[in-house]
Amino acid sequence: MSLFKARDWWSTVLGEKEEFDQGCLCLADVDNSGNGHDKIIVGSFMGYLRIFSPHSVKAGGGPQAEDLLLEVHLRDPVLQVEVGKFVSGTEMLHLAVLHSRKLCVYSVSGTLGNVEHGNQYQIKLMYEHHLQRTACNMTYGPFGGVK
Repeated sequence: MSLFKARDWWSTVLGEKEEFDQGCLCLADVDNSGNGHDKIIVGSFMGYLRIFSPHSVKAGGGPQAEDLLLEVHLRDPVLQVEVGKFVSGTEMLHLAVLHSRKLCVYSVSGTLGNVEHGNQYQIKLMYEHHLQRTACNMTYGPFGGVK
């Protein structure tokens, strides 16, 4: 007898013939909602950026349309996505997207809906850095314990 059971809590299928890598997935409260629910951020080599807010799936049911908060085509392949404090002067979380020749930092925000259509999410480019060489991955964090 086992104490643990593995169960599918949520799943989805993304695009046709899209390719992903291990850096193309990130979990965080990217819209700074403060409700304690992390979102799933996924980027693909086809340039699509998607943000999901998953809800548990009933037995036999598939993914719900309202789970997808945002889908944007960024044109350039997405190599890695990360969420952190990338904008100075604020404690809010921002989304960093690494492309092959540039790094873009976005602000993700949601507007409450007035009708049953739900909330509307959008991203705004805060800044971008053009890279002199082709990138493959990135790292971030409070190096050396600096806050």
